[in-house]
This record gives sequence, C-alpha cells and structure tokens, in this order.
Amino acid sequence: MTRRTIQKPALTLLVLICTCLCLCGLVFLFSYQQARQSAITRLHDEQMIHAKQAAQGIQDYFSTWTGILSSMARLKEIAAADDSGRQQMEFFYDAHREQIRSFTRVDENGIVLVSIPQREMAGKNIASQKHIQELLRTRKPVVSDVFKAVQGYDAIALHVPVYEGSRFRGSIAIVINFQNLAGRYLDVIKIGKTGHAWVISRDGTELYSPVPGHSGQSIFANGREYPTLLAMAAQMLRGLSGTATYTAPSEGDAHGTPARHLAVYRPIAIGNTFWSIAVTSSEREILASLTAYRNRLVLAVLILLAGGVTVSVFVVRAMVIVKEEEARREAEEELRANERRYRDLFEHNPAPMLVYERGSMEMVAVNEAFLIAYGYTMEEVLSLHLPDLYPESEKRKITEVAAGLSGHTYVGEWHHRRKDGTVFPIVVTSHDALYQGRTCRIAVITDITDRKRMEKAVEEESQFNRILLEQSPDGIVIIEPATARFINFNGAACRQLGYSSEEFAELTVFDVEARETQEETRTRIADILANGRGSFETVQRTRTGELRNIEVNAQIVTIHDHPVYYCIWRDVTEHKKLEEQLRQSQKMESVGRLAGGVAHDFNNMLGVIIGSAELCRHQLPEESPVHKYLEHILKAAQRSSEITRQLLAFSRKEIVSPKPVNLNSQIIDSEKMLCRLIGEDIRLTFRPATPIWTVLIDPSQVDQILMNLSANSRDAMPDGGILNIETANVRLDADYCRHHSGCTPGDYVKLTVSDTGVGMDRETREHIFEPFFTTKGLGMGTGLGLATVYGIVTQNDGQISVYSEPGHGTVFTIYFPRLRGAEADEEDACAAIPSTGSGTVLLVEDEEMLLWTTTRMLEEMGYTVIQAGSPAAAIGICGKGERIDLVLTDVVMPGMNGREMAERIRAIRPEVKVLFMSGYTADIVAQRGIVEEGMHYISKPLDARRLNEKIAQMLAQ
Repeated sequence: MTRRTIQKPALTLLVLICTCLCLCGLVFLFSYQQARQSAITRLHDEQMIHAKQAAQGIQDYFSTWTGILSSMARLKEIAAADDSGRQQMEFFYDAHREQIRSFTRVDENGIVLVSIPQREMAGKNIASQKHIQELLRTRKPVVSDVFKAVQGYDAIALHVPVYEGSRFRGSIAIVINFQNLAGRYLDVIKIGKTGHAWVISRDGTELYSPVPGHSGQSIFANGREYPTLLAMAAQMLRGLSGTATYTAPSEGDAHGTPARHLAVYRPIAIGNTFWSIAVTSSEREILASLTAYRNRLVLAVLILLAGGVTVSVFVVRAMVIVKEEEARREAEEELRANERRYRDLFEHNPAPMLVYERGSMEMVAVNEAFLIAYGYTMEEVLSLHLPDLYPESEKRKITEVAAGLSGHTYVGEWHHRRKDGTVFPIVVTSHDALYQGRTCRIAVITDITDRKRMEKAVEEESQFNRILLEQSPDGIVIIEPATARFINFNGAACRQLGYSSEEFAELTVFDVEARETQEETRTRIADILANGRGSFETVQRTRTGELRNIEVNAQIVTIHDHPVYYCIWRDVTEHKKLEEQLRQSQKMESVGRLAGGVAHDFNNMLGVIIGSAELCRHQLPEESPVHKYLEHILKAAQRSSEITRQLLAFSRKEIVSPKPVNLNSQIIDSEKMLCRLIGEDIRLTFRPATPIWTVLIDPSQVDQILMNLSANSRDAMPDGGILNIETANVRLDADYCRHHSGCTPGDYVKLTVSDTGVGMDRETREHIFEPFFTTKGLGMGTGLGLATVYGIVTQNDGQISVYSEPGHGTVFTIYFPRLRGAEADEEDACAAIPSTGSGTVLLVEDEEMLLWTTTRMLEEMGYTVIQAGSPAAAIGICGKGERIDLVLTDVVMPGMNGREMAERIRAIRPEVKVLFMSGYTADIVAQRGIVEEGMHYISKPLDARRLNEKIAQMLAQ
C-alpha cells in the first residue's frame, strides 16, 4: 500500500515534468516562429512597397509619354509628316532631349518618314521588328522590348498610332534610355545590405539586374540550375503578384555560392505588354537579427520551466483531486440540463421533428408539430419506418443515404408524403443522438413549398427577361455613368458593332461614339442623369470602322441603390437610307413633272418660232440681208429644241420607239463616237459580257446615256485617264431590292460606266441627277445631262446608282430589265459627202481608220491626198520636194504634237499652209499651247461641207 502510494505521486510528477518540458519547448518554438514570421512579413511589406512604387512610377512614366504622344498624333501636321510636321517634331525633341534619345515618325507600311536626330534613318523599312508588327496589327500603343542602341546604351521604343480622321497613318515613337529609367526607379531600391530589385520582360529576358552579366540574358538561362528561382519566374511571366523564397547566388558573391532569398514580385503594366519586378533580400541577413532574441527567449523559457517544475511538485496532487471532483459534478449537471433542453426543444419546436433508429430506421419519436403537419397520430407514426415518409421514387435512394449517415450532420433536399398522400418538398437536417439508450438520429423538417414556388417564379421571370434581352433586335446596354463602361449588354449590341462579347466588355461609350467628343458625351449623360430619361440620334463606329446611325432611348434606373444608364440602341442606318431614297424619288418626280410641262409648252412655242422663220425664209430672196438673221433664229431654235428634248427625256414624256436592243452591239456602234467625244488623252476600254441578254429600249436613248455619262467622265479627267464601260448579266434578289426603292427582283442587264477622274463629294452626289444642277462654270453646262440619263433609265423601268469619292473616280451602275424571247435590231446609217475642191493635201493622222476615212472624204471632194501616219513621216515627205498645197494634221499625236511638226515643216517649206484638226475644242487645245491665235483650226468630227469651205478659203489666200 505504501509503495503504491509513493509510486502514484512519482508517476504524476514525472508526467508533469515531461509535460512542462514539452510545453516549454512548444512555447519556445512557437514564439521563435512567430518572431521569424513577423520579421519576414515586415520584410515582404517593405519589399512590396518598393515594388509598387517602382511599378507605379514606371507605369506613370509610360502612361504620361503615351498621353503626350497621343496628343501629338492628333495634329494634322504630324499625320501628314510635311515640313510643318517635321518642324513640330524638331521643337518637341529639343524640348525633351534630356529625357528622350530620338523622335521618329513611321508610316502605315513600317517605313521611317522622319527620325530626329538620326535623320539618316528616313526611308528605312522597320516593319520586320516585332513591336512594329504588333503596332500594324493592333493599331494600339506599343512598347518594345529593351534593345541595344547603336550608341551602346539599352533603349526602349514607345510607339503611338497616328490617325487622319478614321484612316490609320502609321505611328510616332520616342526612344528612351533604359539605364536612365532604371536609375530613376530601380537603382534606388536598397533594403539592408543585400536587398535589390530585378526586372524581367514578358518573354523572360532580364531587363535589369545588379548581378553582373545577367542583364539582357534569359532568366531561364541564368537560373537553369535553380528550380525555385525558375518557379518564381514562371509566376512572374503569368502577370501575377506574390511572395516567394528561392535559392540563387547572392549579388556581389564572387564564388557564386547559392543562398536562400526572400522576395516579392508584381507586374508592371506597360501599353501592349507587361514587365515583372522582383525585390529580393538574403534570408541570412534578415534572420541574423533574431539571434539575440532567440537567446533571451531560451533563457526565459528555462527559468519558467524550473519554476514550474518546483511548484508542480507541491500542488499537483491537490489540483488533480479537486479537478476530478469538479469535473464529475459538472458533467452530471450538464447531462441533466441537456436532457431538459433537448426535451423542451423537441416538444415545443414549431418545426416538425422526428427521431429514428439508425440500423432499423424505425420511427422512435416525433413532436406535436410533426403530427399536425403530416396528419398522423402518435401510434400510426411509431408503426412506420423512415422510408415510409418518402414517395416511391425516393425510397431506395433515402435508404442508401440514411444507411451511410454516422457521426456528422446531414442537410439535404427531399420530398415527403403526408398521410393523405400529398407530396411536398422539404429540407432535412439530422445528426446522431442517444435516445432512451438507443443509437438514433434526430431530424428537423422544413417545408419549402413556398420557397420552391418563389424560386420557380423568380427563375421563370429571369428566363423571360433573358429571352427578352437576348432576342431583342435592338441593342440593350447598361452603362456606368461615372466611367462610361458597359456593365451589361445583349448580343444585339455586339452584333450591331461587330464585336465579340469579350471585346465589347472591354469598351466604353467613348470607344464606339463617332460624332461626339468625350466631353459632349459626358455632358449628355449628365443631362439624362438630371432628367431621368432622354432620346437622341448619334453615329457609332463599328469594329471595322463603318459608321452607323443609331437611335438611342435612355433612362436612369437604380440597381443595388446605384443609378445606372440604361439604353436601347436601334440601328436606323438602312431606314435613313430608304428615307433618303424616298425623298430623292419624290423630289425627282416633282421636278420631272415640272420639267415635262415646261418642255412641252416650250416645244410648242419653238414650233411656232421655227415654222414662222421657215416661212419667212422661203418668201424672201436668198440675197436678202434678212435671210441671214432668219438662219440664226432657226439655229437658236433648233439648239433650244435639243434642250427641250433632254427635258422630255428626263421627265419621261418624250415620244420614243422602244425595241429589243443588244447593249454590246449598241456600245460597239457608239465606240468611235465616244472616242471622239472624250478625246485621245482619255483611254476608252470596253469589257462586254458574252452572251448578253436583250433589253427593250429606244437605241437613241442608249446613245444619249453613253454620251452624257462619257462627257461627264471626260470633264472629270482634265489631265487624262481611263473611261471603262462594262456589261454584265445579273440577277437582283429580294434582299437587294428591299434596300433599293423602286426595284423588283428579277434578271437585269447591268451597264457600268467608270472613270479615274477627280470624283465627287457626298453633297455633290446627292444632287447630280437634279435638272439644272451643275458644278461646271457659267456657260459650260446646262445641268441636264445626268438628269436626262436618270429620266431615260426610270422611263425604261431601270435603276441607276452612283459611287464616287474625291480623288478616286466615279462609277455609274445602271440596271435594265431583261427582255425575254427577243433579239436586238441593228441599223446602219450613212451620210453623204460633198464632191468639190482641187489641189494636193498632205494628211497627217496617226489613227489608221481615221486616216483612211478622211482620205476618202478629201478625194471625193476632188483633192489629191498624200498620207502620213506619223509626224516623222510627214516631215520626210515634205523634204522630198513633192507638191503640197496644204497640210491637214491632227493636233495630238504620239511622239510629237502637230504644232512642233508644223514648225519643222515650215523650216523646210515656209510657204506651206497648215490646217490643224482635233477632237478637242479650240479653247482646250489653246490652253495646252498647241494652237495659238492666228493658226487655222477645225474640230473633229469633220463635217465635209465645212472642211471643204475651210480648205478652199485657205488655198484662195
């Protein structure tokens, strides 16, 4: 007994001492770890502050320069890169030469236009450089990787796109000394003796490192022997922020001994790319300061341990006895209290509760709320098993689930069945419990019928709203008023502007608004915020740069107590085009009716004038001086009759004789006439489609169309060019006709007349088919040519459209309905040639057919003709001494013009008379300096009677 009494305190004391030793060791370890972690945390905080300051400084640095260059890029002089633009760039470089090393202007093909001060770079193609390729692809600000400049320093290039209106015109760029940037933001980072910073680019190149030889090298090459360093670098290249511990040689360590480093890293967002900065310190330096703290902590723990052991020896036995007794009494009291509490909760809980035995699943007890909710009596419930409360579809599953429940709380959604058979949704919460000595589970039942009904209603409403939102043909957007960013939007808004959902989410209102400035847009948003709603029209720019007319209905709504800008965008571009077409059609119809009425009345009066003048001329002898005046009256009346005929053609009231026409044949017949009309410095090309369908039209009207359009193209190409005529068979479908008023689906023959002239602006295009509208000078046009074309086309149920831009020529497209089952009629016409005159004429004409025709004409007049197909041949003939009474020569010929040839002939034979001929008018030829005042001139096409009179007049002198 004594031995047992001695052994028990000894054992207790031993256990107590061991426990104290363990506790002291744990306290020491915990305290030391806390101090170590605190030191590391403070280091990381300090490192992160330095990293954030450096990153923010570099980001602000590039953001500032991007803003400055963007402002410069909007200058017209910079976009044009003219002398004024170069001077602007010189001023800019001189003002900032301490911060930038060069200032460059690059065009849209990657060609250097201007480079200051390295002017020898102008003309160099740098399109192969990676950052230039990215600029040309994205057309957004681009920052290059660090590269070695020819002067030997590390440099970075910042490019900002230049736009002229909506047209991309290349970029302007500055080159920055990277060492200066590093010295400003990175060299200043010093934490202790070993703390420093290093920076890598997005592809892993070390842009800045105090370790000799590392800058400019890949981090994967420098750190290939240190996996922990590469693991941190991988996180940095993903653009992440964080802390890390890695092993690598320390800065300044000549032996390259690996050591552990504590570091933080974070990205630096720069334009199109990002860098990542790491701030690192030696772990050995940071933890060296904890040595003294550790020693003091060990001493304190040892003292505490010794005191604790001493006190424990005296009080351990008493404490154990007292605690055991108190614990027993507290446990008994707690047990009784828990039983009372559980019974009260079970019996009076308003929620249905049940208790079932785990193994057999027999019902053991239920509360009053359960009996009321389910309609059972207590005896009926106690005869049931747990699966009996579930519908047939869930009995097997609940049996499996309940069999696996043990020792943990379970929450799940099921269905229960009442005594009357009704099934309703529930949420059950259960846990293990001892009940009357049996291993049971107690469950609380919550009827969620109302909640399910509400969830269904909310889901149906949400689904309905989603359908309304996504199926709406109009764009719907919700905008944050403060930032103008799109909080939410539907698919129609993306489709209207051609963006994907991901791209659209990154945009703001300012990015799609094409007409208003940012300040005007902010003012409009502020007005709608003040008024609560508003409607207006605006112009938006699509992803491809196309401009669309948008009708906006906006109002302010509140979401989560925050007002937002709710807009419905309706694309009315096509609607406006149709409105404009309708207005133009109505206007042309009204003007046509007026023109037709005026033309008929005027034609009647001209008939009286012409008839009266003819009667008077026949009643007077030819030698009467009045006879000449009557001829002038008749000529003026006939010319006025031509104008009325054009008015009647425009108003579609001219009497015409439609017949089946092959447009190819008609154009070929008119080709010579058109060549004379447009002149020799304009090249006429005809590309017919074969076979071509037949159309029903008066052939003379086709000639009118060709002459008027060709004359219009000729006037648009004062310096020469190309006039192209094409035909094609086309089929216009319903979709095309839906957007072109007055058009019906079917087969058409398309006639296209295009030129390379000066083109027209939008305002001119809107009025070209109006009668009496002309852009020509006074006396140079009636303004009826294109109006007549419009009248003829519409009279024959056709369509005409025009496309033109200043400096890019004009294209007229005409559609004539196809005539089925008919062939075009072809008619030949001939004219009589007078037969008078004598003498020898040297005919100089470079066009062989015209040379032959004019020769026959002169021979039938009685002249002897010597042919020359070029100026050189004519000069050679004159040098042979043959008799030549007159030289009839074309003005414009290849190699030598008519005036130069005449001067050389007169040097050989001064007495020879020269008559110039040309398809150009006399004033145009005079403007070109070929024919001067006093020289004899006759215009093509040659009139036989007039040519005979002109030659006879010259030979008689």
